[in-house]
Amino acid sequence: MDSPKQSAAAAALLPDDALLEILSCLPAKSLCRFKCVSRSWRDLIADRLRCTNLPQALEGFFFDGDEGGDNNDDDDAPVVYGHFINTLGKPAPLASYSFLGNVPGIQEFGLLRSCNGLLLFSHKRVGDTYNSLGYIVCNPATEQWVAVASSGFKPISLLDEGEDPGSDSDNEIGCTFTYLIFDPALSSHFQLVEFVSDDCMCVVEVHAYSSETGVWRHGDWTPGHGISFFAGAAFVNGMLHLSVTSFVRCQADQELIVAVDGEGKKCRIIHGPEKHADVAFVGQSQGRLHCMNQHSDNAELSIWVLEDYDAQEWVLKHSVAFLQLFGWMSCRVHSDYSVIAIHPDRNLIFFLQHWGLELKPYDMDSQEVCTLCTVGAGRKNIVPYVPYFAESPALTSKH
Repeated sequence: MDSPKQSAAAAALLPDDALLEILSCLPAKSLCRFKCVSRSWRDLIADRLRCTNLPQALEGFFFDGDEGGDNNDDDDAPVVYGHFINTLGKPAPLASYSFLGNVPGIQEFGLLRSCNGLLLFSHKRVGDTYNSLGYIVCNPATEQWVAVASSGFKPISLLDEGEDPGSDSDNEIGCTFTYLIFDPALSSHFQLVEFVSDDCMCVVEVHAYSSETGVWRHGDWTPGHGISFFAGAAFVNGMLHLSVTSFVRCQADQELIVAVDGEGKKCRIIHGPEKHADVAFVGQSQGRLHCMNQHSDNAELSIWVLEDYDAQEWVLKHSVAFLQLFGWMSCRVHSDYSVIAIHPDRNLIFFLQHWGLELKPYDMDSQEVCTLCTVGAGRKNIVPYVPYFAESPALTSKH
């Protein structure tokens, strides 16, 4: 058996391409540990441009839950209920954000979104119903994180007669839906786009944050479109894509997709592949925009891909019956099931079947569906995780 020194010397003789091929087979935690092997390995793994050569595999899903225990003995520390679903079928998690529970000053937080290896959390005082302290952005692979101050949003309370203005009220209007934008191939900085809505659909204002400037700015948003916040989002061509509904005389006219930049500005309106369809999900796979539609007059889900982005040319990629997916002839999107994600590199769709609380992948190529796991009772926010291994100067703190 070779000694550790002999093994290290043999590894040093490997060309970078061969070494990258080997490193691409490792989970995020192992890859981060191997940054300590040598200076050349550290530079190879951490280099932002070379990291794009490592396959950005979907390693699993993070989700927060209602069950769990304290992380430490500090009564003032938040309880972290983070869970990880390993898509490789292994019981041990490949990554975790539980280290945030040991950071002083962090109060209650909840998982919101993910983008290219970074996670976005809401950050609020215990008992508040809005993001009173702002947000936290972290990289589970490097255990780096940064707190982002609140944009200043606070819901408007509708006080009942005789109610103390200083008390917590359940009669509040206004909520936020915040998205994370991060493209390490273009910049080490991230952006946040916060939509303020008064009815969970119609947008009244937009705030945008850049880690490069460290300030919030008002975005440019004109009324006329209602965003389907529960139909996913896609990061394509450097912009965030969301499903919207165009209203004509207070009636839904057509499903559209709006492209928003990191400053919260509408940059492009894309006509959806079908009229009068319920959009189940908007996502990105294999570098292209995908849209999944459900029709009330047929019991199937159709998957469309935008083959030509500039010409807005949609092509029907696949369709599947609900009977095959769920064993039922009729299902309602967001009620009976939700589309959680589409695989970034494969023809796989992930669903959450609400009545069984089961996460199910469906393979469009083999037309097979199976159960990956049961997530348990309680409200779940499930986000896909594609690790990013390089440290970022935008994430100023490290566990």
